[in-house]
Amino acid sequence: MTAIGGLAGCLGDEETDEPTESNPLEVEFFGGVFQEVLDEHLIEPFREDTGIPVESSAGTSAGEPLQLQQAVQAGEAPIDLVAASPVNRIRGERLGNWYTYEESDLPNIDNAVDDLVSYDQESGAVSGVGAYGWFGTIVSQTDLLDEEVTSWEALWEQDHTWALSESSQTTLLDITAEVFFDGAETLDTEDGLVEVMEKIQEVTDNVGVWYDGEAEAQQALLDENVEVASLFHDVTLVMEDDGAPVSTNFPEEGAVQNDANWVILESTDFPEEALEFVNYTLRPEVQQNISENLFTYPTVRDELLDMDEELQDRIFGPGVDAAIRPNHQTKIDNEEFLDETWREMVL
Repeated sequence: MTAIGGLAGCLGDEETDEPTESNPLEVEFFGGVFQEVLDEHLIEPFREDTGIPVESSAGTSAGEPLQLQQAVQAGEAPIDLVAASPVNRIRGERLGNWYTYEESDLPNIDNAVDDLVSYDQESGAVSGVGAYGWFGTIVSQTDLLDEEVTSWEALWEQDHTWALSESSQTTLLDITAEVFFDGAETLDTEDGLVEVMEKIQEVTDNVGVWYDGEAEAQQALLDENVEVASLFHDVTLVMEDDGAPVSTNFPEEGAVQNDANWVILESTDFPEEALEFVNYTLRPEVQQNISENLFTYPTVRDELLDMDEELQDRIFGPGVDAAIRPNHQTKIDNEEFLDETWREMVL
């Protein structure tokens, strides 16, 4: 389905209900601290500025594309929009999970960083727009450690207990390939993936928590169940500022750079309102407010922002050029092999 026309008009001849307090526009993204900050600095301001009933939910629906496809086809998906990683956006696109539309349906689309606007491979229509970007760093529990951890190699040194993602799409693959092999290209083949997973097997005794959501890792740190975590730089800064005993460090070998797209579910009853939400997020002042409070990096062009040097340093550290960029394509092309082999070799 493709939306044609501006936000103020109807989408073709299709009639849709409007969101209500009992049936609001549902937006899904990461939970924990991430959700708390976005609720305050995105969800509530959008509600106040537009009058559109909206609420957030914590989850990873985009990471389960087949289940999401079934819900979409049955018209039972519990959300209208979700922030999807590049891998999950492409997987969902191939299954027809996303509502697509024209650039003209988003008046603010020219504000977006070009690389963060995604297009459906078949129709050429817009399928996603940059939501936020982040860095994956090393997070230390400062009540438990005298010295903060600053190198990914520490994972292999048996000195600390870690929290790591249990997902087969984990950036631990990219980190290991960068630190011990030839970088992203090592992951292009099944043999290379196996080599990397054999190296990851060496760290499993150091893992105290295999987490399936970032909020679980945050809690493990606060509960002193782990000493170190591979986690988001942004939410850790929020936790630091709130007095939590955590510290985020850009590793010597590079943090992991990643981003998410807002994607609208094909089954939404509220396409106009969903588009209005995405368009709202592309306002420079909205992006800057999110960055100032959540420390994600903006998805609109730099020249539209007025970020001081101190804030830029906190968000970007040594910068994107020093970061590790995940090999998304191999995780799509080798999805089934990766899922099965990861379970057998690592978990």
